[in-house]
Amino acid sequence: MADVISVPAKNGLFHWKAIAEYYIPVIIRIINGEELKFVSVRMAETQLLSKYIQNLHEDVFNCTSVKSHFITDLEENLLNEINIIHADSIYGKDTFYASKDYIVRLEDVLELYTFLEVCYNKMQNKITAGRREKCGFINIDSEAVVPYCLADGHQYIPIFYFEGATEHLNNGAVELKEWNFAYLKFCYRVQGIKNELYTSESCTVTTLDVIKNYFTPETSFEEYWPAKVIETNLLINRKSTDVYPSGVWIKAPLEVPATESTIPHSLTASAPVMPQSMPVVTNTFQNE
Repeated sequence: MADVISVPAKNGLFHWKAIAEYYIPVIIRIINGEELKFVSVRMAETQLLSKYIQNLHEDVFNCTSVKSHFITDLEENLLNEINIIHADSIYGKDTFYASKDYIVRLEDVLELYTFLEVCYNKMQNKITAGRREKCGFINIDSEAVVPYCLADGHQYIPIFYFEGATEHLNNGAVELKEWNFAYLKFCYRVQGIKNELYTSESCTVTTLDVIKNYFTPETSFEEYWPAKVIETNLLINRKSTDVYPSGVWIKAPLEVPATESTIPHSLTASAPVMPQSMPVVTNTFQNE
C-alpha cells in the first residue's frame, strides 16, 4: 500500500534549522498521519555541504545511501517562495521543479554532515588526542591493522579480518548497519579494501574487548591512523566550476510523485525570513 502523503500549501509550514554555522529551511510532510521533517537536496548542498562536495572524492559519498523523494507541486511552490522571498535567492536563480528536485529527511542531513565532517578531518589528520574517535584503526602488536567504528560506547571490528577464528567470534556478534556501517566503509576506502564489501547492507562485527580475549595479555592494541592518508585520492581540491552533479550523496527515488490534486493539505502561516545571523554566500560552491 502506498504511503498517504500530505504536504503544506504554497503558504505552508517551514522553519529554519541551525546546523553548524548555517540555517537550513526545513519543510513538513505528513506521511501516514505522522509529521516528518525534510530538507531540499539543493539547499543542503548550497552552503552546509559545499566544502565537503568540493574536497571529498565521490568514493567517500558512495559509503552512504540517503533515500530521497521527488518534491511535489505544492513543495515546488513552497521551496521557490522560501528561496526568493525569505532567502533572497541564496540557493540559486534556478527554479525548483516537481518531479525533478529532491528532498531528504532532516535526520539524514544531520547524519551526513557529521559523517562528512569526520571523514574530512581524519583525511587531514585532525585527530583529537585523548578522545575516542568515531572510526579509525587498531594496530595489533604492530603486525595487523583493523578498522573499527565507535557505537554505543564500544569499538566494533569486522570479524572477517580474523580469518580462521570467525566461528568463535560469531558467538555474540552483531550486525552493523546504516550510518555506523558507513564509517567502516570509509575505513575500507582508506585501507584500499576490495569493492565487493561496499555492496552489502550490513557487516558482522564484534567488540574490541571480545577480540582481546583471543590474544595473549601482553599483546598491544593501539589507536592508529595512517600518517600519509592525505596523499590518497580521497581528498581533492575541486574547482568551483568542476563539481559533482547535484545529489551525488543520495539514492534516487523510484516512486512517481503524487499529483497536487490527489494530495490533501492544510494552510498555515509561513515562517519568518532568513535569520540575520545566517552567513551570506554569493556562489553555490565556495572554497573553505
